[in-house]
Amino acid sequence: MVSALLALLVCFTSWVQQRGEQRPVDYWAWHPKVRLSRVLPHAGKLYLLEGELLRCGNVACFQRRGFPPPTASEHPLVMVYRLEVMQWPEHLQQQVWQDIKAFEARGNHVWGIQLDFDAATEKLGTYGTLLRQVRLHLPVPYELSVTGLMDWTGRLTDLNALQGVVGEIVFQTYQGRHPVQDHQRYLLQLSKRKLTIPFKIGLVEYGEYDTNTLAAVRRHPFYRGTVIFLLPE
Repeated sequence: MVSALLALLVCFTSWVQQRGEQRPVDYWAWHPKVRLSRVLPHAGKLYLLEGELLRCGNVACFQRRGFPPPTASEHPLVMVYRLEVMQWPEHLQQQVWQDIKAFEARGNHVWGIQLDFDAATEKLGTYGTLLRQVRLHLPVPYELSVTGLMDWTGRLTDLNALQGVVGEIVFQTYQGRHPVQDHQRYLLQLSKRKLTIPFKIGLVEYGEYDTNTLAAVRRHPFYRGTVIFLLPE
């Protein structure tokens, strides 16, 4: 089993290197069947799913999912919350704060939180209003990260208006287990946008991406790295 795990890590290391990434690579872990032991020692941050805000009839309710606090992780942790509705209720705000304290009580460094919401591109401005509310109630030491759709790259004004609100945007370049169709066009468009907010690109594990357009995005002055979405084993 040990030799099989080492072989998997060697294979994955080769895959990451083939993508041409020179920075420490970050990882998303959403599925309970993802083993965090697979993360390479030189990894950057871990983005761990903690729960979802779901639509329950006429109200929004929180459902716990994902990972319990690890003990003294060597990696900075980002706690991820998926939103099914564009809301930030008081009970979710309190839940996030309790989660932060629980993680820190076990010796972890919590970098901040990440919100995952598939805001329609035409409603990006409204989503920005919600993000300002979240930032207002998030203590200063913690950063706010958001996932982004590739379509958002066409709304430069709305994106740049988030400067000082979010610490980063991570653009998701995949759907399910595969890169989004025509990802080359989206990445090339992103590489040419005058985006003034730090951003990363999210790649699905073992996805077949065009290396030339990945290289073009990495030359952007506000590019800050790659986040790999780990697939369940």
